[in-house]
Amino acid sequence: MSGIRTLWLTAAVLALGAAVARADAGPALTVDAGAGQHPISPNIYGINNADPALAAQIALPVDRWGGENLEAYNWKIGAINTGRDYFFENIPDCNSPAYSYCAHGRVFLYRHRVASDRRLGAATLLGLPMMGYVAKDGHLHPPFNCAFERSAYPRQQLYDPFSKNCGNGISANTKRRLPATTPPSTFGKRIGPGFDAAWVRDLEHRYGDAAHGGVRFYELGNEPFLWDSIHRPLHPKPTTYDELWTKSRGYGAAVKAADPSAQILGFSEFAFDGYFCSAADNIASGGCTPNSPDRRRHGGQPLVEWLLSNFRADERRTGRRILDYIDVHYYAARDPSPAAHSPEITRSLWDPTYDDPSYISRDLHERVDLIPRMHDWVARDYPGTKISLSEYDLSHAPDDRTNGVIEADVLGIFAREQLDLATMYYNKPGNHPVGSPAANSAIADAFCLYRNYDGNHSGFGETYVSSASADQSKLSVYGARRASDGALTVAVVNKTDAPLTSVLHLANFSAAPTAHLWESDGGGIHPLPNEPVAAPGVAHTYPAKSMTMVVLAPA
Repeated sequence: MSGIRTLWLTAAVLALGAAVARADAGPALTVDAGAGQHPISPNIYGINNADPALAAQIALPVDRWGGENLEAYNWKIGAINTGRDYFFENIPDCNSPAYSYCAHGRVFLYRHRVASDRRLGAATLLGLPMMGYVAKDGHLHPPFNCAFERSAYPRQQLYDPFSKNCGNGISANTKRRLPATTPPSTFGKRIGPGFDAAWVRDLEHRYGDAAHGGVRFYELGNEPFLWDSIHRPLHPKPTTYDELWTKSRGYGAAVKAADPSAQILGFSEFAFDGYFCSAADNIASGGCTPNSPDRRRHGGQPLVEWLLSNFRADERRTGRRILDYIDVHYYAARDPSPAAHSPEITRSLWDPTYDDPSYISRDLHERVDLIPRMHDWVARDYPGTKISLSEYDLSHAPDDRTNGVIEADVLGIFAREQLDLATMYYNKPGNHPVGSPAANSAIADAFCLYRNYDGNHSGFGETYVSSASADQSKLSVYGARRASDGALTVAVVNKTDAPLTSVLHLANFSAAPTAHLWESDGGGIHPLPNEPVAAPGVAHTYPAKSMTMVVLAPA
């Protein structure tokens, strides 16, 4: 080694010590580029109903169009039944300010969504109705057809001010739900697997099949546990194990027959206890146990595992795989306790020792441990199935900056824990478009950190490497190798309310003399002055509630 190089290293090491001395010491961070390697699925960076500006910023990989209203979507006429969300009405797609409330005629939003995704280069994840009924009609202007008409139910709590004959199905006297006695055929159209198969063929005709630029992912139904609640006039009885399996198999097989190259997500249940028991188990009064009535009739096996076992048996019998992804929805607790608003909430995704601040720990005495739990389901019941979260949101803090830190940590966890697909559904009240974070938010910064930290679409690497923090409650660290230039990319998330200085220790990677850094503390991602790289690595002071990308070029 030359004398100049030795002097430089000595100065750099002294600088490391001085930097640590000037600030509170953070936990040691270690990234070993030669260990723990596995591919990172690009599909973990998806969003629901993505804001076009944000989608373009992050080269959005997956855009989901689904949800509870689309469970009753009639693609042939471009109309939904809103269910309990808005007076149980049949509403056309054009009934919004974006389309001047149908002043220019009927539109079909699914075509707009798929066409927009194709322009952006994003794969579409499309929710398919599976409940059994969709909207029968979709009048362009009020009065709309609905389940609880004033003429049949004269004393309801509320009526739609724009379609005054439609009520909310709640008694004005008792404040209880009114029995849905109007036949579903009055406002609903009965469907079967052929309805969804025809939709897939329509999409193939317009855009090609999944293998050639068409819709790549289809989701079988949405949150079946809630069908008899959200859409009770169309599905008055609680969903059972047997109904869910029969419909999943029938609709899934029809979709695969229409487009064998399509990928199918199934189950898509909304709540933790709904993973284990059906709606027919009446868990609100008796909880969810192996002795819950519907579960007991199926050997006490948790619903999700029973479904996976059936899909596996079906493949053995027929030689076809229907289900490609086992999919659930996961929302962190909306609890008034500070723990529910803390970045620590991300531990529910991976930590088997973490007591979640929700009914899951409080009433069920369970730990969430979500992603490892999903891997275990697959390993036991249907190996080869991928795992996905087509709706998730852990960012429930009152301030945008904390929410950004939470999401940055979530995306790093997804990469580390080998999730296969995820599409965030941001639930902040008044957020538009519904489901997507805004392009100028701290949550958007979290996505940009991994997809476009420098404004030139440079992103996190595609191969995860072993990364560890001595205290992940303070600093999280996630490392990856990037194929395009061989760089080691390291995301560091400071979850605390204080700046922390830590040394990033490197192993099995020979780095160039300087590290490039980009950082956000809630106001966009900005480049920082380069930091020297010297044994044992890189020292940096991470601001309070911040996210940082450290990029190390190979020597």
